[in-house]
Amino acid sequence: MRSLRILSASEQLADFLKEEIRNRTWTGAMPGENWLVRNLQVGRDTVRAAMIHLEEAGVIASQGKGQRRQLVMNSEGFAKDYRVTLLLHSAKDRHEELFHDTVFHLTQRGYQVDVAPKSLMELGMKPERVAKMAQQVKTDAWVVCAASSDVLEWFEAQPIPAFAMFGRFSRRLMAGIGPDRFPAYEAALHRLMELGHRRIVFLLPEEVRLPKPGLIAQRVIEVMEAHGIAIGAYHLPDWERGPAGLRKCLDRLFDLTPPTALFIEEASEFIAVQHYLAKRGIFAPKDVSLICSDDNPLFEWCDPPASCIRWSARTVVNRVVNWVSNVASGREDRRGSFFEAEFIEGGTIGPVPKDGKSIHPSG
Repeated sequence: MRSLRILSASEQLADFLKEEIRNRTWTGAMPGENWLVRNLQVGRDTVRAAMIHLEEAGVIASQGKGQRRQLVMNSEGFAKDYRVTLLLHSAKDRHEELFHDTVFHLTQRGYQVDVAPKSLMELGMKPERVAKMAQQVKTDAWVVCAASSDVLEWFEAQPIPAFAMFGRFSRRLMAGIGPDRFPAYEAALHRLMELGHRRIVFLLPEEVRLPKPGLIAQRVIEVMEAHGIAIGAYHLPDWERGPAGLRKCLDRLFDLTPPTALFIEEASEFIAVQHYLAKRGIFAPKDVSLICSDDNPLFEWCDPPASCIRWSARTVVNRVVNWVSNVASGREDRRGSFFEAEFIEGGTIGPVPKDGKSIHPSG
């Protein structure tokens, strides 16, 4: 008969933590001592002793004083089948080329890629609703697409690593990537002003406008104000994102003081605006100038080709794959980066119309 061995508190805690690691409760790195003490309600000495047990078992590796211990791959396979979950901005992102490229390159490298059951838009971009859903998802890492600062703040505080693909991550201590569109916006604005435009409207999503305009939007406002354009709600209208909300916003704009130039965030919205205006007999660039803040392969098939801001999707995919590789290997990676975008003049901008058609639209 085997003798009975009573486990110490630290050994019991080590076994509990090992099981949590096996269940993917934490990946990449262990939570810090303070988090474990507070959330598991055990003593600090017990936590430290349990960490030593896990280090001796080859489950975690110390990174030095003040650094979170990293999870490592061992014979029990704690780091196998690394799962990455994409939290999309909206459900239609599933049809975007960038989404398919990201999934392809991650799966090519052996990672298991899932999509969160609901998108940020479906969750109303509400941190509490995002948190409730995310806590029910078993994953090793998150890639969060075009999230608000509040949503990213919640992910930043979680033990599971998260990456911001676009969104308002510049003031967050987390990894992320996005195009630096300000120089392109500035070039587009200067071109519009050369053509005589003053009534320039930006159809920005709520998470970019509120609670206050994001960094790029603030810099764009400064450029316009430097040219004597007093910025108000007219230039940054409040609107509910979606087909009905877009039409309602356009009704308000073109029934009162129609803009002579519109910046539109996404390609799908750009096409929707073109259709709306065409029904009113308003066409770009003859009657109004239109610029898309994004690029899309379909634009090259249009006549005239859309004026847009272009950036490299491959740069985004490469950074996401590199980040997943780092965190899956137990290396901390919180680097946020921006890369260059350029203004493509295309064929949907022109001089301010002289016949007044856009000022007094039909319909």
